[in-house]
Amino acid sequence: MKLPMKAGLLAVVAALSACSCLKSPDLDVAPVMSKSKYGEGAYGKGMAGSPNAGGVKDQFQQQFVAGGFNIVYFDYDSAAIRSDAEGTLSKFSSWAKENNVAGVTIEGHCDERGTREYNLALGDRRAVAVKKYLVGLGMNPANITTISYGKERPAVDGHDEAAWAKNRRGVIVLQ
Repeated sequence: MKLPMKAGLLAVVAALSACSCLKSPDLDVAPVMSKSKYGEGAYGKGMAGSPNAGGVKDQFQQQFVAGGFNIVYFDYDSAAIRSDAEGTLSKFSSWAKENNVAGVTIEGHCDERGTREYNLALGDRRAVAVKKYLVGLGMNPANITTISYGKERPAVDGHDEAAWAKNRRGVIVLQ
């Protein structure tokens, strides 16, 4: 290689390295909104009114949220539905169909490791995986929206596998 070509390549590498250092991966931001590649977002659609009756919401709180049955967990760096989540999703799907549930948001969450951008994308894949599973069980896809929070809303504080395992999750939220 000629010297000017090596110097040019070195300059390009240095410039790209400098650009990546200027971005903060831990920006404090709002959830990803509608029409984003990271979620369809009922929040972005401005759902002011609730599509579900109060009694249905109360039942959901008692039967699912109170026992933590509105949450499914994921393995590290994965959006695959685990076998231990299948029963939870099946139970919710059956209940939702029986109660004519009209508005569900699936939140995708990640642990603190990785960049903000990577975790928003992974959270999106997790939320979409839960949605696809529920649709496969017969739920209407028009009634389910997704949103990714990435690592912005941890369920558990901590910097170890026990905390990380609780933060890698999909959460079913009734509108």
